[in-house]
Amino acid sequence: MSFLLITGTIAVFSYEIDWLLNPEMHASEWVEHDQVSWGAAYDSARREFPRVSIAGIGRQQDPWFALQASGRTRWNEAIRIWLEPSNGVYIGATNWYNVQRFFRQTHRHLMLPNNIGIPIVTVMGFPLLISLIAGFVVYKKFWRGFFRWPRFKRKTRIWIGDLHRLAGLWTSWFVALIALTSVFYFVEELGASASLPSPAVEVIERESTLPSSFNGDSLDQAVANALKTMPGLEIRDILFPGSRQGAIVIRGDHTAVLVRPRANTVYIDPTSLDVIGKYQGEDLDPYTRVSEASDPLHFGYFGGFITKIIWLVV
Repeated sequence: MSFLLITGTIAVFSYEIDWLLNPEMHASEWVEHDQVSWGAAYDSARREFPRVSIAGIGRQQDPWFALQASGRTRWNEAIRIWLEPSNGVYIGATNWYNVQRFFRQTHRHLMLPNNIGIPIVTVMGFPLLISLIAGFVVYKKFWRGFFRWPRFKRKTRIWIGDLHRLAGLWTSWFVALIALTSVFYFVEELGASASLPSPAVEVIERESTLPSSFNGDSLDQAVANALKTMPGLEIRDILFPGSRQGAIVIRGDHTAVLVRPRANTVYIDPTSLDVIGKYQGEDLDPYTRVSEASDPLHFGYFGGFITKIIWLVV
């Protein structure tokens, strides 16, 4: 349990740790979401790595991060290509496996196969929840203890016990949140996972995953069409087709709160660049909405840097 709590705590700021360790991830100029040069970044990545398959381009929530293009070499090595958000200029490349991936895989499934590691990790939500409830039962009239200051003038054992109870009461909401989301992950792993909407997306099969004429201008046009369809979308990810009948997927943050970026998605035909499907957070059914809220609540990134600091401290 302690191992999971420690790795989870560090995972909250694992992206920031990578940012400190890798200058390639630094954006020299901070720009708003509607000023990101997606097309220029795509052209730059293709120019620097002409034989690398580009799976997508994404941006972190904080503006000091560079754009990340995810690529895979011909020898099947996954790499991260870093680009300036303001003009798409190539900054550098790093390996796919980094601090974030280490703590993500360690905390999520202990580096084991998903079907083995995830149940082992998530089942720990039950003893965590039981310990929380037991604490309220053992601590008689616990509601009176919220403002009961530790008796520092008494023996060490006494004031440490007082401090323990006080801290436990004021952090009980956080323990409950982590325990309940962990239990929910466990339930999903048993087969009750939510499914996002599947709009009818019809794309004519092409000779390759993207048309040969597709370039940065094409991507900018696709982004513009997506924003016309879903005004106000703060794009976080652009995923390119994985098959000859696949669509370009543009997703990000919109009006719905406590959802992952994938809850707001626009599908684009790679050939015509027309919008062929979309859904947003408000369209999700209640169970899927709860599922989409689990990650923002569990890792505390829903409020940006401020909530992540709270999650780290608590």
